[in-house]
Amino acid sequence: MTEAELRAGIREALRSLNEIAEAAIRRELAEPIDLGHSERLQFEACPHFFRVHLIQTEEEIIPDSAVEEAIPAELKAATEATDLDVYEGVIAELPPWLADRWQAADGPSHHRPAYLLFHGGLDEPRYDLEQRRWCEVSEVWPEVA
Repeated sequence: MTEAELRAGIREALRSLNEIAEAAIRRELAEPIDLGHSERLQFEACPHFFRVHLIQTEEEIIPDSAVEEAIPAELKAATEATDLDVYEGVIAELPPWLADRWQAADGPSHHRPAYLLFHGGLDEPRYDLEQRRWCEVSEVWPEVA
């Protein structure tokens, strides 16, 4: 198995969650969201179980283990004979996939900018869901830097 094949398999697994994620984002956008002191809409993903939630409302977008369960056992087994890591692949593919869901749910017409971060601390980089790139915290909040 190549890294390209692994990443394609992960993208396919994530596609199986498209409807769930888009419906959850639309549900959250249907109500006013208090952005709080951050003034930025932020999604947070667990880097181990890949639960995604909206920080401002604490509502789940993707439940715990849904990503894990979507990845076929055959794909996981195929990586065991290589030095490829399924979870590193998910960490790489989750941000652009969520950006696609954000676009499909018409998120940018409600809130911009919007970011994804992996749980780990306030200084963690954020993935800009519209620009589709990682940003340092100083880019997200230049007024604080």
